[in-house]
Amino acid sequence: MAPQDLGRQLRRARQHLGLSLRDVHALTAIPLDCVAALEEGDLTHLPSPVYARGYIRSYAEAVRLDGDRLALELWQSMEEAQAASSGVSHRAAARPRSRSAPPRAPTDRPPEHRRPRRTTGHRPSSLAKLRQPTSPWVPRPGRIRRIAPALERAAVVVLFIVLAVGIWDLQRARPVHPPTAHARAAAASQAQPKGPSPAPSDTAPPQAATFTATPVSDTGSLATYVTGAGHFSVVVQATDAACWLQVRAAPSGPVVFEGTLQPGQAQPFDANGTLWVRLGNLGHAALQVDGTPLTLPNKPSFPYNLLLQA
Repeated sequence: MAPQDLGRQLRRARQHLGLSLRDVHALTAIPLDCVAALEEGDLTHLPSPVYARGYIRSYAEAVRLDGDRLALELWQSMEEAQAASSGVSHRAAARPRSRSAPPRAPTDRPPEHRRPRRTTGHRPSSLAKLRQPTSPWVPRPGRIRRIAPALERAAVVVLFIVLAVGIWDLQRARPVHPPTAHARAAAASQAQPKGPSPAPSDTAPPQAATFTATPVSDTGSLATYVTGAGHFSVVVQATDAACWLQVRAAPSGPVVFEGTLQPGQAQPFDANGTLWVRLGNLGHAALQVDGTPLTLPNKPSFPYNLLLQA
């Protein structure tokens, strides 16, 4: 195959795919002037025959042709042209000059008796050899345009679901702030009936709160325990896996401790009235209040908040 025929075949393949010279340059990184020289069949503008062979292979694969075959045909054509140019002088000197062949005699058959060619009325396409079989795994552009609205609606629905789950998780993880001592005292004073206070002998002694190893309330993200004492000690221990821990003096108070406990590591705390504990791995932690273990909620491997108060 001559370089000019190869260039025409590359041009037809490029035009059949609707690509421009700049598109081929962007796909193959071949210089733009070399792309134009390949289509023109002018190999003198290329750096060397080796570059020409590599450029032909890259260009052919970009337009869905057999790059190895075309590169081999170009290389053979260049080898034959080089051999013909080097041996033409020797053949001209060794072979005597022969007479020109006589012209062919015209056929004796009249033109009206020749068999006419059958035609279908359709001109054969020169790009029939360049058409590649369609892959069943690649959707057609028309099908993509039809399913694009459905994909957009599905993406919007998935986005709304993700946002709803995120907001619900944040609401569950938000700590519940118990009423302060001042608010409890104000509520008690409002609930107390007006009138003369009874005699000290008539008032019953206040009953002390009892310790509860199980939570008195559980909101799904916060479990509240009653210690029954104004001052108590708490020991948090990681059992069989690492556990992240954050301890505050109150739900909105300053941070007393924050870190990760390794398996078997324990961390003691002293509390006055209230202690807020957040565990990052509830199923792998244990708590003791004044030496008594607490019954934690059944939420393995789930972040949870614990409130210990008198």
